[in-house]
Amino acid sequence: MIDVSLTKDSYVVFDLETTGLYPNSGDSIIEIGAVKVSDGKIIDRYDEFINPNRLLSEEIIKITGISNEMLKDGKDEKSCVIEFMNWVGNLPMVAHNAKFDISFIENAYDKYDIGEFNNIVIDTLGLSRYLESNERYHNLAVLVKRYEIPWDEDKHHRASYDSEGTALIFLKMLKKLELNNFKTIKDLYNYRFIVIRK
Repeated sequence: MIDVSLTKDSYVVFDLETTGLYPNSGDSIIEIGAVKVSDGKIIDRYDEFINPNRLLSEEIIKITGISNEMLKDGKDEKSCVIEFMNWVGNLPMVAHNAKFDISFIENAYDKYDIGEFNNIVIDTLGLSRYLESNERYHNLAVLVKRYEIPWDEDKHHRASYDSEGTALIFLKMLKKLELNNFKTIKDLYNYRFIVIRK
């Protein structure tokens, strides 16, 4: 896995929406959205709602645009995380502010005793701070403008939309990495704020 090419091999870009910020204090996943990328092209998609078996706060509904009605027929968290990770397999994973998303995945692994999470994870937030260290802001809404990615702010904070936006940003970041002679994930290992799991 350490010699995975950054531009040719497959990886998954994903995003989660959740009931709140703290997986260890009862918050849980309500949506998983992801795209699978190979040779620089999106080849597959994953998008599922999860029923948290409780009502969402008005704040979360406002932020995500996800309603309680949309979740009522969703899968349970355990089966959805298992299904998603089977879809991912052993591929590297990419997310923006990945520590947040991974904290919920790891919590689900522990909570439901479904094994050990071992995938490599690359954080585009850390990568942006490395590539554009002179810039102050690195959130997704800023990066889509910086990298000239078509973007509908009204769809922001939906997992499926954000994962695709992150994937398109990451593809442009890879071109900058190539100019800095980064060819494989192993080349990024010394940057712990970029590769947060290996």
